[in-house]
Amino acid sequence: MENNTSIEIDASKDDFKPISNLSFRKISYVVKGNDGKDKQLLHGINGCFQSGRLTGILGPSGAGKSTLLNILSGFKINNVSGEILVNGILINNSKYRREVTYTSQDVSMLGNLTVRESLDFAAELKLPKSVSSASKSKTVIDTIKLLGLQKCANNSVHSISGGEKKRLSIGLELISNPKIMFFDEPTSGLDIIAAMQVISHLKDLALSGRCVVCVIHQPSSSILQMFDDLMVLSEGSCIFKGPLGELVSTFKASGFECPNYYNRADFALEVASLKHEGNLVELIEKCKEDYVVVGKNVNDSVNSCEKDSMLVGSDCGSSDSSESADRQYPVSQWDQFLILTKRTTLCTFRDLQLMRMRILAHLLVGLLIGVVFWKVGNDGSKVLSNASCLFFFLIFLFFANSMPLVMTFPLETAVFIRERMNNWYSLTAYFFSKLVADFPFLILGPTLFLVSAYYMTSQPVELERLVMLWGICILLSWIAQLTGLLAGSSLPLELSVFCVPCSVIPMLIFCGFFVRFREMFSFLVPFTYVGYFRYAFEGSMQAIYGFGRENIPCEKFCYFSKVSKFLESFDMEENRFTVDVCGLLAWIVLLHGALFVSLAFRLKRNR
Repeated sequence: MENNTSIEIDASKDDFKPISNLSFRKISYVVKGNDGKDKQLLHGINGCFQSGRLTGILGPSGAGKSTLLNILSGFKINNVSGEILVNGILINNSKYRREVTYTSQDVSMLGNLTVRESLDFAAELKLPKSVSSASKSKTVIDTIKLLGLQKCANNSVHSISGGEKKRLSIGLELISNPKIMFFDEPTSGLDIIAAMQVISHLKDLALSGRCVVCVIHQPSSSILQMFDDLMVLSEGSCIFKGPLGELVSTFKASGFECPNYYNRADFALEVASLKHEGNLVELIEKCKEDYVVVGKNVNDSVNSCEKDSMLVGSDCGSSDSSESADRQYPVSQWDQFLILTKRTTLCTFRDLQLMRMRILAHLLVGLLIGVVFWKVGNDGSKVLSNASCLFFFLIFLFFANSMPLVMTFPLETAVFIRERMNNWYSLTAYFFSKLVADFPFLILGPTLFLVSAYYMTSQPVELERLVMLWGICILLSWIAQLTGLLAGSSLPLELSVFCVPCSVIPMLIFCGFFVRFREMFSFLVPFTYVGYFRYAFEGSMQAIYGFGRENIPCEKFCYFSKVSKFLESFDMEENRFTVDVCGLLAWIVLLHGALFVSLAFRLKRNR
């Protein structure tokens, strides 16, 4: 295996400190059980992780490994008690998050970007604007070399192997040169060779002076040997922490005898799973009493973990007044907005299959409706058919602009949560960039649709009416887009695909097309003022038949050839177009707020 330990990622930066000891004590975590009672998942765990050493957290399923990692990384702060210190200083969570990165087990990434582009955008977002473009480019190149991604640098992310994706996920966080790095099962789903490559790269990162900690699941003997230190958890309690070489002897002292030539990791998992006889309580008590264990020769470091445990009174936020004035993010929110808009637009253009299908669907359905409702718009005997035509305009545009986002946005939401929790950018910057980047496609679809359908159905050849109908279609498509984004961000995929169509049914019932308002029960009439389809349908009818349109030509007697009588049959007053536009805009504002709250809630739920 090629050794890349000589390659450094901006290790010469002034703010990079080779000593970043992370110590913690009495870490406990409590959640509400299904029976409503409190359930304690972590029981007062103590320990220290030292820079320059690769540490693994081992334990059976449900032992609390990922929960501990989430707490130590600053991701999870609710229902947590205990103290976390870095180099003897009690952490300030917002500043601590700038020094720490966390890579989850299943890392969601934007598959339409190449490996190099993914790292380029990470560099733009994670490195200050004062860093030159040449320095950012060099950082990206060094990261690619360090992680052995040269061969796939220009390949799209969705086409690279699992091991390459794992290494890329490391590189995305390595860009900002973090002092402390956490990884949740970085080898899961990989074969033994790819797993060894990933752990080898983590070992290199530790040797460069970083504090590297990862959860490992059933490692082979060769992979386990690459770790310097180990922490073993059992049912939320720590039963071992220290150098790997002391694992067997520590267990033996408490009555757990490891057979010869037996994988030490398997033996530790069996002990943690209570499959061997011995004094487990003694191991737990020893870990609680012996605060400083993880990291050999700790007292030789500049700030040992033992000294750290005594310096609890100070707060890192008050130790440096100039640091407290620093921004939370490396770049301004405006720059974040521009970078994210560029990235989202590029991903959308790269998704050729979806983009082509959306464009083709608008064109083909427009032609189909044009053929089925051929020249109904200027025939007094077919005005009811024309009302159906306008209604189908709206139905198609809603589903064509909502359902694709229901299918694609959940993956984007997962990427957003990972990047936002790792302090890449603000929620506000992402929120507005997403809306702006999608807007050109929001305009393009209805425009292509109306180009064919409007004239084939012989709607009035008047620019003002065309623009009004186009505006109603754009506003409804906007509502549809926000509905798809809201469902995709707040619901699982299989549930959102069901809920979006169901949510439209009440809107259709109360829109005035199927049942006239005067035919409804009086207590149902107020609901008609709530649905956006009422305003969309009424607005489209106003655009075509309102504002003093002349009577429609009719070869024989036509009951609805008089426009005012036709609108009256639908309980519509003339010239209410402005009210309809305001009703749609109110829904757009409401859905924007709901989408922002939904994304904020997803972030909070992950805390």
